[in-house]
Amino acid sequence: MRHPFLSLRRPMLQSGSLIALLLLAPAAQAVQIMGNSAPYLRVGAGVFNLVGAVNTYGYNHSPAEINVEYQTGHKLYGIGFAWGLLANSDGGVDGYGGLYSNIALTHHWILTPLAALSGYRQGNSKDMGSTFLFRLELDLAYQLDNGSRVGLEMAHLSNGDLYARNPGENEVLLTYAFPLH
Repeated sequence: MRHPFLSLRRPMLQSGSLIALLLLAPAAQAVQIMGNSAPYLRVGAGVFNLVGAVNTYGYNHSPAEINVEYQTGHKLYGIGFAWGLLANSDGGVDGYGGLYSNIALTHHWILTPLAALSGYRQGNSKDMGSTFLFRLELDLAYQLDNGSRVGLEMAHLSNGDLYARNPGENEVLLTYAFPLH
């Protein structure tokens, strides 16, 4: 039996697991969920539909993508709210909102997982099977002394098998986040 929400693509899951093992193992003693902080605005640029690019409807390429995300500074038990908007060069647009947490692996390395619900407008982009989607992100960033962060984000967008067609897509972005003081 397939679990609808756990429909991550195998390459995305394997890559994420390997990165997590490599990064978390040596820093296990330093891991700390971060509490309240300044809100952050994060911008990213990368590739939409990176893994599994070919589908049965002829959509077989990986357009450029930009992403803007606002993360609240106030958190409840280390969990805050985030809102974002992504757009790709094929006219696909996705607005999302969800929960995130900042996990300090070391003084400078911050891991930020996010789970969100989203609304997708296809444009000339990939048919995702529905307008309603789930978004999962994992951002690993290096925090500079001024509080800004430079990172690499992997994200997965799909309808969680709630509809007959669930092609899903995976993204990789370079990110820059800065605190809004």
